[in-house]
Amino acid sequence: MRRRDADRDRGVSTVVDVALALLLITASVMIVGYALTETSDGGAGDHTDQIVPNDDEFGDRSATQTTEVLAESTIAVTYSLEDVRDEDEFSEPVITNAHTYTRTDHGSPLGLLADAALTNHRIGGDPVLAYGQEYEEAVDWAIRHNLLGAERNFYVVAEWEPYDGAGINGTATAGERPPADADISSTSTTVSSGFSAIDDDELEESWLDADDWWDETISGFPGVDDSADLPGLAGSDNKSYAAAGTVIGETIVEGLFPPEPSQYALEDQGIERALKVYHYNSMVETIGDFSFRSADTHPPLVRSKARAEAANHNVLVGQDGGYDFTDADGLAAWIAADIPDAFEEEFAEIDENYDGEERDERKVETVIAALANDDVTVTVQTWTE
Repeated sequence: MRRRDADRDRGVSTVVDVALALLLITASVMIVGYALTETSDGGAGDHTDQIVPNDDEFGDRSATQTTEVLAESTIAVTYSLEDVRDEDEFSEPVITNAHTYTRTDHGSPLGLLADAALTNHRIGGDPVLAYGQEYEEAVDWAIRHNLLGAERNFYVVAEWEPYDGAGINGTATAGERPPADADISSTSTTVSSGFSAIDDDELEESWLDADDWWDETISGFPGVDDSADLPGLAGSDNKSYAAAGTVIGETIVEGLFPPEPSQYALEDQGIERALKVYHYNSMVETIGDFSFRSADTHPPLVRSKARAEAANHNVLVGQDGGYDFTDADGLAAWIAADIPDAFEEEFAEIDENYDGEERDERKVETVIAALANDDVTVTVQTWTE
């Protein structure tokens, strides 16, 4: 698996904490930062517990030094969830109060920006959650006005994608893009996404033994033709893509909907349940070909019969009772159709130079080398004009 720099601490424990409670900043932003001082050899000096000063010297810091500030400072943000009430998929709980839609989040600026990228997760370019952009703007505001300074020359980009070129991804930024003629200092690091790493061995085995995998997978779905092509796919590779889509998709679903916290949320009688149900419904409707049946009358989302693992299964492979892999009604089949697009050039070159088992091995090795589900890549740029 491709690795980058060592992971930084994230702002919250799981993406679900962010995905359920992120919107516009409404109150105070507290900064308890570490102001880095430059030593004679260019390294990091002593840390002091104070707000990082917005002085002229700070504007000349390199991207590496700025990254250290962003990684080791702490911000606390109070914000509101009120805008979620306008979403069609959201059903407000009966009992609310003045604090129902108020939250406080805290962590390092890098971690929070990584969380914003995950909250901004999109499928085929369509946002899953309506409030991702608002949270991104709140983190951006906090970094600009309370840490680095509103007038400083910096641009930070956090990017998550489970594999290179994936059609499911998320991005968040802070600062302004540098001008074309600027003298730019740039560095990249990684922050943990909180998602599990995709199992290389499982992916390779499923890909190479796709015929057996396919037969076992569809055995529980009557009426599915084991020779049918997946949507948008043709030829013998479709079963390998389906196998890979299932392995990759499972880690994404469990990252977005961790089973135990999701179960607790579905059993809640208040806002946490309403937000969790909203996320499930928005996710499957963004995938496009099915919706959960009523969360008030049918499991697995109904509170008295809540089953988060069953709900996750539906997100991955489609609605029970109507599943057909050829309909692409779950995330696994959606990813299966995305893989040949993401690796179009690499696969074309492999097809030209290899065949048979070696061809299949080269293709799955290419996918494995591009996996990065457990990372959010953060690029920091500073410059002088």
